[in-house]
Amino acid sequence: MGNANLSLAISVLLMVVTIGNIYLLLFLGKKLGFFKFKWDFINLKNIVIIVGGFLLARVIAIGGTLLLNNQGAESTANDVAIQTIFTGENPILIVLLIGISAPIMEEIIFRGAIIGFWFENLPMVGIAISSILFGLVHGPTNVISFLIYGLMGLILSIAYYKTKRLEVSISIHFFNNIFSAIAIAIGLI
Repeated sequence: MGNANLSLAISVLLMVVTIGNIYLLLFLGKKLGFFKFKWDFINLKNIVIIVGGFLLARVIAIGGTLLLNNQGAESTANDVAIQTIFTGENPILIVLLIGISAPIMEEIIFRGAIIGFWFENLPMVGIAISSILFGLVHGPTNVISFLIYGLMGLILSIAYYKTKRLEVSISIHFFNNIFSAIAIAIGLI
């Protein structure tokens, strides 16, 4: 088997595993009661929160990146790692992992489990812990990169808290990640 065939086989295997992982996460999230995943979450209030949350997240990402550039860094260590790992990979795999699987997995853990389950009766504590952990998990190397991800975590946490719908924070996270995933997939980054 040549390198191209092996690479294709690995990509297909990773796509199958990723799709299985997405299904498992959705199944477990529903079974544990973290979310319903019904399309009835789409209403005017939630659409405003999704669009507003996404726009605010982009402002934070762009502003944070400008501050990093001002200090001589091009982007966060997390972004560099993602770009390095996925350069030259199958575009479908990139979109599945970064654009779909990561938002679902991270929202089930950081919003569903932490805020909605462990800190259900202390939501402000849950929001603080969720946001801090979200910032730390994204591998900050300085205060600015921690703030970029911590504030994004705060936006996602507040969206979840205000709506009590994990689908809303997943949607914001999806839109935030999908543009980067597509840019990496088509070689713009």
